[in-house]
This record gives sequence, C-alpha cells and structure tokens, in this order.
Amino acid sequence: MHREVDIGTKEQIMITPKTQDLTIDEKRDETESSEGHICIFPQKHPFVYHPIDGIVDTKIVNKFRDWIFEDLLKVHAKRKGNADHYKREKSTVPMMHFKIETIEDKNWFYTMGFPDQSWTDSHIDVCFYYLTKKSKYDPNMSYKFSTVDCNFKNIISSLHDVYSEDAEKLMAGGHVAHVNEYINGFRMHAAVPWHTVEDIYIPVNIKEKHHWVVAILSFSERCISLYDSYESSGHYSAVLDVIEKLSVTIPLCLEHCYFYIKKGIHVENHRRYKDKDSSDMFDVLFQENFPQQPSGSLDCGVYMVTYAECLSYVHKILATEFDPNALRTRYVATLWDYGTRKQELNAHSDVEAPLKPPRQSRITSVTEVFDV
Repeated sequence: MHREVDIGTKEQIMITPKTQDLTIDEKRDETESSEGHICIFPQKHPFVYHPIDGIVDTKIVNKFRDWIFEDLLKVHAKRKGNADHYKREKSTVPMMHFKIETIEDKNWFYTMGFPDQSWTDSHIDVCFYYLTKKSKYDPNMSYKFSTVDCNFKNIISSLHDVYSEDAEKLMAGGHVAHVNEYINGFRMHAAVPWHTVEDIYIPVNIKEKHHWVVAILSFSERCISLYDSYESSGHYSAVLDVIEKLSVTIPLCLEHCYFYIKKGIHVENHRRYKDKDSSDMFDVLFQENFPQQPSGSLDCGVYMVTYAECLSYVHKILATEFDPNALRTRYVATLWDYGTRKQELNAHSDVEAPLKPPRQSRITSVTEVFDV
C-alpha cells in the first residue's frame, strides 16, 4: 500500500506577494547598486545534464555527503517529517538563496536527499522554478514550456468550488484574477506569458492520498496529460477528481483573458477546438508505460520532478526504471553545489520579479481649478 504521510502541503490558498515586493536577493541588489558593482551569478539554472543519462559529478556528490553527514544524529533515520535530524543548534547554516526560497536549515537538504522523506511544496517549487529558467534561457532548447507553483492547484480548487455553486459568480466577482496573473506572466519569478510557450507543467498534490503527480497542459492538443508514479484501484478516482477541476476551470480562465487571440489559435478552425466550445473542459489523458515508484515508498515528489525534467528534453520518459535514491542524491547535491557557489562568489541571481500588470486609472472625481 502507498504510505500516507503528511508532506506539508498548504491547505489554504496563499496570496503571493505583490509584484512590487522584492525578494531578499533583489533587496540586496537594490542596496548594493548604490554602493558599487553587483556580481550576478552567470549560471541561470543548476539542471545542466539529463536526470537519467546525464553526467554525475562524483566530486560534488562526495563534498555534499561530507557536508550533510556532519553533526547528524545517530538515530536520524527514525525521525520523520519536520523533526530535527541534527545535533542541537547544528542544523542552522548560512543562508542559501534559490530566488523563490531562502534556505538556512540543513534539514531542508536532508529531507530532499535521504530515503523515506517526503518532498514538500518548497522542494517542488524550487525544482520547478529552475525548470522554468532552463526553458527560458537554454539556447539549445527549441521546445518551450513554463511551470506554475504548488499553490496554483489550491487556487484552481477554490475557483472550481465557486463555479460549481454559481457559474456567473466566477466572472462577476473577479475570482479569476489570480489565475489570470499566472496566465499573463504576472505571478511568478522568471515566468513568461502562457501564450508564448507550448505547454504548462503543473505540480499537483492529491491531498487525500498525500501524493504528487504532474499534469502537462497542452494548448495545441487541448488536453491535460497526467503522469502518476503510483497506480492502484482505489487511487485513480481520487486523482481524477482533482485533475478534472483543472480541466474544467482553466478553459474558463483562458477564455476570460483572451488567451486564444494572443496565442493565435483560431478556435473555429483548429482541429482540436472547432467541434467544442472554447469554455468546454480539456480532455484528461492518463499516460502509461513509464517508471513507477516502489509500493510503500515516499518518492512521489522525486518521480514527479524527474518526469517533468525528462519530458522537457524529448517529450517522453524513456527509462524503464528509476533509482529514486540516486535521483534524490542528484537533485539535492546539484542544488547544494549551485547555492554554495553563489555563496562563495557573493553573487546574486538576476532580478526576475514578475511583470507588473498595466495600471488601470480610475477617475473618482473631477476638480475644477480657477485662476483668482
């Protein structure tokens, strides 16, 4: 059976900071710009090599292992969830900046790299953020995609509940505004407007099963392809219930923000759109014949991120099996090395705050001015 463990998914919708709010990196950039030269870290993302067939730098892995094992408790493996795995006051480390997350707790890396630990929203968001940057900046990638954060699913679920009660209320109350920010590239760092890419990668937490899946939103095929690392008779319905909320709600939001006009999709002539109303739900396709996680493991987050990265290369997951422990090591050591090198250079990420939506002026009163 699939072990059910709380992976820390936020139950309530988080409202992300407004676009004018600066991250720690950006505040430092702003401060240091008045003092002198700012060192911008030249490497845009850490995921240079393929997760399965790519090069593994054993020197980096060995350095990471020396670091992660230092001051580790002897009984660390028995501690689960948010428990401290290190000796007292030894888990705090110098701040490591991953733009959307600032990490100063060694346990964050422990959870990511050790077996029988569930990846949290924070781990997933960092990985998907760098996948977005890879698509945006890698000159060798002709296939362009973007991602959303873990909170996107929560917002969609809330919108779906509103829509189920009163369809007209969804549009009239401005409830779609948060989703429109994602669609137009106003919500996330390094994001691009959806109409400039082919697909959107959506991390989805199935709360009922404490499980991660990845949904690929395809505009050209008008569908959502689902990649799930665990299959069982009682599992399918819980997953489908969550994914259908995406397939129903997203088309309504796309139509509301004139997405198809911006994308250049002529819905009346397009082979996948012409027989449907533009607000009809997207098809949901459950993909098959790719690696599955071992029964009872807590590796769903690892598999989900690996699926996404593999798909970013060739649109396919070619491996027949994954080694989840090797993948954990690869991801955590790669991120640790990336963050450490930024630290050593005292370098910052480039400023990539979300674009600001155009201001809408509202005249509330008219004042006449007379010369006296």
